[in-house]
Amino acid sequence: MKEIKVAVIAHGLGMSRGYSGEGYVYRTFFEMLNERGISYIAVSFSKPYDKSIPSTYCLPFHIPKFDKYQRILTYYPAKKVKPKLYLNASGVPIPLSNVAPHVIYAGAPAISTLPSKYTKSVFWKIYITPFKIMINKIKDEAKRAKIIANSHYSAKAIAQVYNINEPEVIYPPVDVEFFSKAYNEDNRENFFVTVGRIERGKMLENSIILSAKSGIKGVIVGSLNEVSYLKKLNKLKRELKANVEFLTNLPREELLKILSKAKVYFHPTIGEHFGIPVVEAMSAGVIPIVPKDSGVYEVVPEFSYSNVDEAVGILRNLIEKNNVELRREMRRRSLQFSKDRFKEKIMSKIITLIS
Repeated sequence: MKEIKVAVIAHGLGMSRGYSGEGYVYRTFFEMLNERGISYIAVSFSKPYDKSIPSTYCLPFHIPKFDKYQRILTYYPAKKVKPKLYLNASGVPIPLSNVAPHVIYAGAPAISTLPSKYTKSVFWKIYITPFKIMINKIKDEAKRAKIIANSHYSAKAIAQVYNINEPEVIYPPVDVEFFSKAYNEDNRENFFVTVGRIERGKMLENSIILSAKSGIKGVIVGSLNEVSYLKKLNKLKRELKANVEFLTNLPREELLKILSKAKVYFHPTIGEHFGIPVVEAMSAGVIPIVPKDSGVYEVVPEFSYSNVDEAVGILRNLIEKNNVELRREMRRRSLQFSKDRFKEKIMSKIITLIS
């Protein structure tokens, strides 16, 4: 049997057919290893949808729920692999350093005190409590492993939760080449776009409130993960008489068409570790409005908000003009997040560990 040099912890491969921002990190890792001719296996909790990926997993069927617990339970198939290196894209310090060197690419821990769905809702506080107990039992792994954070926002939270020095930061990869196809400086229309999975944690109600308060049309694009949440959003839209359109499970080429027309991108998720859709929009020439409490604030601090009322003022100012020079600047800024740059930086960290 061929020696496996790298085991990529990718818990979410069996959760959905589509790729989230975290899923794009998985794909980039696989691509990077293939390009270098490095043998690898993906470790997922449930059976991956993509059969072309060499993988091992706990369950032979797909589970779309219990994301946080799947991250921990990947420990069981992972410890059986015994590779030269674990490359953990799920961000949780499961105890693997006693088997092989363990590199963790992580966002802010869900048990941190940063603003998120886990700090604002009784339901999510209950949901996360057993996870918090489990993490506290294995958190010493964070001292043994090599952690790389996906933003300075995440790095601070990681240091606080695990009582370690702030880890190095490598921003996540973004498919700027693909989304740059939507770039144009003219033919922009007076609406904003939001991209995010249709699930409660994405706080999409903020986009509806923004549209209602500003009087400006919003388009929400995302894969449909929670039908009940979409019904709740539609109810809020009717109550507020907001001019919002929902486009679910849209092919990427169709998303390009939306981004080529929108003037502004609005990111509603407060406490987001980074926010890959923001940079995707920037590469398409769309000007983003982002929460101050998020990793993507580090990218566009000049268009950040503390509450929706602040976002309304920013949106109105940006909608009034075409902002050609600003669009050029957003596109230029997005290029620092290219996939090739990410691969180069990550590879430099792991190459000595697998040689």
